[in-house]
Amino acid sequence: MMLDFSLQMYSRLCDSLKRASCPILTVKQFLEKNQPQESLVILRHDVDRSMPSAIRMAQMEADHDISASYYVRMTREVFKPAQIKRLFQLNHEVGYHYEVLAKARGDMVQAITTFEKSLAELRRIVPIDTISMHGSPLTPWNNQDLWKSYNYRDYDIKGEVNLTIDYSKLYYFTDTGRSWDADRYNIRDRVSSLKHGQKIHNTAELIEFLLKNKGAPVFINTHPNRWASTSLEWCTSTLADFFINQIKWIVSRVQQTS
Repeated sequence: MMLDFSLQMYSRLCDSLKRASCPILTVKQFLEKNQPQESLVILRHDVDRSMPSAIRMAQMEADHDISASYYVRMTREVFKPAQIKRLFQLNHEVGYHYEVLAKARGDMVQAITTFEKSLAELRRIVPIDTISMHGSPLTPWNNQDLWKSYNYRDYDIKGEVNLTIDYSKLYYFTDTGRSWDADRYNIRDRVSSLKHGQKIHNTAELIEFLLKNKGAPVFINTHPNRWASTSLEWCTSTLADFFINQIKWIVSRVQQTS
C-alpha cells in the first residue's frame, strides 16, 4: 500500500501532471506570461522546516522534467546556501518565504529593514524574482500586511504569490493540514479560487481530478517536509502535523471569539 504524503505518492502526482499534457509553470513563468491561460499547472513549494526534504522533492521533479517554485525561509534549518543553490541548479525557481512582520512583532520599520537585508543575502546566492509570505499561524501578525506600508516592487520583485495572482481563475490546492481540504487547520493560506464541487481529501483524489479535468487551470502548493522518504520519517511527520493541527485549531477558535 502506498502511503499518502510519501515521496512515492508525490512521484505519482508528478506522473499525473505530465500526463495532463499542459504547461507546468513556476510562479515567475506564470507572471511573465502576463495573460490568462486556461490550460496550465502552477507548482509552488513552501520550504518551512526541512531543506533536505526540499532537495529530494526538487530532484524528483527534475527527473520528471518539471520546474517549480521553492520559497525558502531565513531560518537555521532552511537557509543553507549550498542547498539553495542546488535547487536553482535543478532548474527550479527560488523565492523568499518572508516572515519579517511576525518576527518584528508588528514593527514595520524593523520588518522592512530585515526584509531588505534578507533579500540581499539570498540574492548573493541565487536570483530572487518572487516572494511569498509565511503564514506564521501562531502569531497575531499577518506578514502580508507589510505591503500596506511598503511596495515590494520597489525591490525589483515581480510578484507576491498571495497578492499578485488572480486565484478566481484557478483551482487552488494546498496540503496545509496534511490533506487537500483541511480548511479547519488553515489559518492564513486561503484564497478565493474556482470551486470544483467534489471531494478531494487525499492525493489519490487530487490525481483523479487532474486526469479527469485535463487542461484545467490549477495551482498546487505543497510543503516538502510533509512528503516523507522513509517509514520513520512518515510517522514523525504525521505526528508533528497532528499536534500542529490541534494548536492551529485552538488558535483559530480563539481568534474567532476575540
